[in-house]
Amino acid sequence: MAYSFDSYRVEILQRPFVRSDGFTTKQTAKIELFNSKGVLITTLSLGIPEMADVYERIGKMEPVNLDYCYIQGFSTVACKRYLQIDKAQPLPIAQFTACNSFFDSPVSIDLSLSISEKEFVIDESYVVTELFDLHLSNLLGSFRLTNCYIKAAKSNFTQIRFKGEQVSFKNTIFDVGVKDFQDTSFGSGEAIFTNVDFGDGDVSFINAGFNNSDVDFRVCRFGMGKVDFHYSRFGGGGVSFERVDFGSGRVDFRAAEFRAGRTSFNRASFREGELNFEGAETPKGKLAFKRAAFGNVTLFFDLYQGAKSEIVFERSLFSQNISFSEAQIGRLIFSDCQFNSTVNLHVKQSDEISLAGCTIRDIVEFYTHGDPPRINSLNLTGVRLLGQIYIDWVANGVRGLIYSQGCTTIAEKAEQFRILKENFNALGKYDEEDAAYVEFKRCHMRALLLSSNNQGKLRHFINRIIYWAKKLLFDYMGLFATSPQRVIFSILVVYVIYSLAYIAIMGLGWGHIIATSASGEQLGVIARGFYFSVVTFFTIGYGDFAPSGIARFVAGTEGFMGVFLMAYFTVAFVRKILR
Repeated sequence: MAYSFDSYRVEILQRPFVRSDGFTTKQTAKIELFNSKGVLITTLSLGIPEMADVYERIGKMEPVNLDYCYIQGFSTVACKRYLQIDKAQPLPIAQFTACNSFFDSPVSIDLSLSISEKEFVIDESYVVTELFDLHLSNLLGSFRLTNCYIKAAKSNFTQIRFKGEQVSFKNTIFDVGVKDFQDTSFGSGEAIFTNVDFGDGDVSFINAGFNNSDVDFRVCRFGMGKVDFHYSRFGGGGVSFERVDFGSGRVDFRAAEFRAGRTSFNRASFREGELNFEGAETPKGKLAFKRAAFGNVTLFFDLYQGAKSEIVFERSLFSQNISFSEAQIGRLIFSDCQFNSTVNLHVKQSDEISLAGCTIRDIVEFYTHGDPPRINSLNLTGVRLLGQIYIDWVANGVRGLIYSQGCTTIAEKAEQFRILKENFNALGKYDEEDAAYVEFKRCHMRALLLSSNNQGKLRHFINRIIYWAKKLLFDYMGLFATSPQRVIFSILVVYVIYSLAYIAIMGLGWGHIIATSASGEQLGVIARGFYFSVVTFFTIGYGDFAPSGIARFVAGTEGFMGVFLMAYFTVAFVRKILR
């Protein structure tokens, strides 16, 4: 593993260097590496090859082995000039290895426009230059730039075509500078960036193609600077950004394609700035942000294209705004997250949105204006609402969103309606509060009935009778005192039923409505039934008629129903007026 260092000193010794395989150079380079305080880190003793001999081997298509060498100013341009090859033509190299070596140049280390037939390996080596250049190379075998320290103002890896089974930058450390992989194709092999330290400076993978390969960025570290994956294409393989430290710059995945693979940002750290997935595409894939730390970062998933994809956030804290405006997402899952800022969930389309176990301290917006989102299911189980949810009961079809949940119990649905009821009350949307309250009471009653299944058959039978009595009196007759109109209609229905009951009783001879005055004798059976019913229902009690037989019992129940429904109407009416 190469050491990072601040400064170095090279001393040329006039003594031969002999490598373990017998390779010999006339001179030896003694290289001392120092840290920022001038303390010696390590000393290297390396051979100094003749560049003319290296170029000769390249021209003969022989393998080039620069292990344990101090290479000054290697350049494909110089090699092509030496071999009298047009500088615009690619330089074919049979095989290139440089392990435990030191590349040094005040201008550039140039490996651009080269074609490697077999493996290309730089391992545990140092590169010190202004420009480290592999631009437009075509590498047919495996490529490894691993365990190295790159001290370059710019590392140019643009438009490279990797075609081997593996591309690895594992454990490499980049110093301050630009790292550019724009328009590079990583072939169909595995792309490994595990434990790479990209240092400060911009890192660009704009329009990079990872095709169907697995991509591994685990435990990478990005410093201060922009991290740009704009227009990148990730194939069907897995993509891992697990435990990546994205530093303090903007992280840009705009219009990136994630296709059918799984992309993991689990335990990744985003310190500050912006994380942008605007217009990104994931036809069938999954993005996971489990236990990711978002610091002071704004998240954008606007216009995200993933109608059959899934995005999962778990146990994350959001201090800045999050936006999914006009996004198309199969499933959007927030589990046990905390929102300290605005969350825009005004998506264009989603099969399921879940905020289960989340804490909302600010605003969550599902709909305020424009076209309502097309959502099939909404899960608010266990939400701690300290802020507000902007959602329209009718436009969003909230009732259907809650009842469509297949993974929640009726008690959990009741709790969700209760949360919405309190939310609408805080927003002053009292009609929507009433609608949520009605569904809360319905689910709560149903949950109590289901909980009695384990209390024995008799107890369950009694609870079922109580349940249907409450259902009739509280729900059907007045929507739990939220609808005076419903109570008035119920009054009329009950009055007519009792009137017809009296008429039937008199017709069957089970009882009679006896007139106690001369004027009452003039009324027929139908008139008596309706008249006696109205004075009994409203407890007027003129005393001009008296029931006999079974009519006495019926009259008693009607008196109770009249008092109950009038009181019910008063409560519902006053409740509406006071708000």
